[in-house]
Amino acid sequence: MVDSPLVDAWHAARAEERRSLQIPGHKNRYAADTTDSSVFAADLLGPLIRDDLALQGGVDDNALSHRFVEQAEALWAAAVGADYARFLVGGSSQGNISALSTVAEPGRPVAVDRTSHRSTQAALVISGARPVWVYPTIHPEFHLPVGLPADSVAEVPADATALFVTSPSYVGTITDVTAVAARAHARGLVLVVDQAWGAHLDFLPGRGALACGADLAVTSVHKALLGYTQTAVVAMRDERVARAHLDRCVDLTATTSPSVTLLASIDATRAALVEDEGVALARTAELVDGMRRRLARVRGLVVLDEATAGCPMDPFKVTLVLPGTGVSGLDLAAALWEDGHGVETADRDTLVLTMTLADDADTAEHVSETIAAMVEARRTEPRPPTPGAVWRVEPEVVVTPREAFFARRRRLPLREAIGEVSAEQFCPYPPGVPLLAPGERVTVEAVDAIEAAGRVGRVAYSSDPTLATIEVVDAI
Repeated sequence: MVDSPLVDAWHAARAEERRSLQIPGHKNRYAADTTDSSVFAADLLGPLIRDDLALQGGVDDNALSHRFVEQAEALWAAAVGADYARFLVGGSSQGNISALSTVAEPGRPVAVDRTSHRSTQAALVISGARPVWVYPTIHPEFHLPVGLPADSVAEVPADATALFVTSPSYVGTITDVTAVAARAHARGLVLVVDQAWGAHLDFLPGRGALACGADLAVTSVHKALLGYTQTAVVAMRDERVARAHLDRCVDLTATTSPSVTLLASIDATRAALVEDEGVALARTAELVDGMRRRLARVRGLVVLDEATAGCPMDPFKVTLVLPGTGVSGLDLAAALWEDGHGVETADRDTLVLTMTLADDADTAEHVSETIAAMVEARRTEPRPPTPGAVWRVEPEVVVTPREAFFARRRRLPLREAIGEVSAEQFCPYPPGVPLLAPGERVTVEAVDAIEAAGRVGRVAYSSDPTLATIEVVDAI
C-alpha cells in the first residue's frame, strides 16, 4: 500500500468529535455524519462545507508538530524526481508568482515566454524585474505556438537571471525542454517551466519538465489530474535554486489557513498514480489517440498531433483546427455547451478539449461522434486560417510592470491612448495570455486586438469591463 500521510491524517481528524474553540467558524459541525437540524443553516451549508478541515487546530495541532504536509510534499517530490516540493491552494497562478519571484531580482532582466499566463505579470510586479520577452515558433499554416526554440536563449541578455517557459501550451504543444535547458544552463540561467497543463507528464518516464532539465516546475493538480480545483505544486531541483528562497516566495503568496481537504487531494492524487504504475495514464492517452484518429477522418478538419504540429503534443489534449471545414470554433463550442459538453477553449479557428483520467471510452466515442456530426451539419466553404493576436504579441516594454502598476494613472478612451504606456492588463480568458500588460506601449495593433477579443469573448483584468477606456501611466 502506498503511503498517503496527509490523506490518513484527514480521515483521522474527520472521525474525531472535537468541540473546537478556534477557527474555522463552522467548527466541523456540518460533517455528513454529525449534521442535524439544530445546526445553523444545515440545509444550505452542509453540502458545501461538510468535508472542509483546517490544517492548524484541525488535522494537526496549533504547532503543526506532526508535519503531515511536509511528509506529503516529500513524497510528491520523490515521485516526480524533484528534490523539494511545496503544495499550493492558489493554483498554478500562485506557483508561477512564487517560482518567478524566486529567480527574479529588482531591475534585472528575466526572460519570459510571451505566451505565458497572466500570473507571470503579477510576479514581475512583485519582483520588480524587467521582462525580456522571448517568442515561440508559430506554425506557418495554423498560426499556433509550437514550442519555444532553443535558439531563442541566445537572445537573452547576459545579465538576465532566469528563463521562464510555458510548456505544454494552452493548445497542447510542447517545447523541447531538454534542448532549452542545455542552452539556458550554459548561459548561467535558471530555467523555470510553467507546466500547469502537464502535471500528468511528471508521472510519465522522462516527460516531465524536471526530468528534462528544468530547475523549477509548476503544475496544476486540478487540470489534467484529479485534485480539488485550485490545487497545484511547485517543485524544484537543488543545484541552482535555494529551497529557503522558494519557501519565502511561496509563503509570501500563501494563505495561513489552507483547507487540508484541498491539500489532501494532492496527496491522494500522487498516491493513486504511484500505486497505479501508469496504467490509467496510458489508458487516457489511448483514448485521446483514438479521438484524434476518428476526428482526423472528418474532411477538412486538422487534428494536432506530432505530425501535423511538428512538435510533441500533450497526450491528454485534443486540439482541432477548423478553417478547412468552414466551421467556426465559437459556434461549435456553443453547440457543444448546449449538448452538455464544455470545451477548454475555442476561437474562430480552433477548438481545444482536455481529457483526463476521469474520462472513459464511452465518453471519448460520444464526444468524437458528436463533434464529427456537428461539423458536418455546419460545414461551409473552407477559409484560410486567421492569425490569433494573442500568440503573436511582440510588445514594446517602456517601464517595468512594477513601475507601471504603482505609477500615477489617468484614464483615456482606448483609441486615444495609442502611444501612451499602459498601467493595466488586457487579457482574453481563456487562454489567459495578455494582449497588453503594465509598462507596455499602447499600439494600434494592441487596440485592434483588444476590441476584436471583446467582440467574441471575455477580456479580463482591465479596469473598464466595457473596454472603452484604459488607465495609462500619467508620467514616466
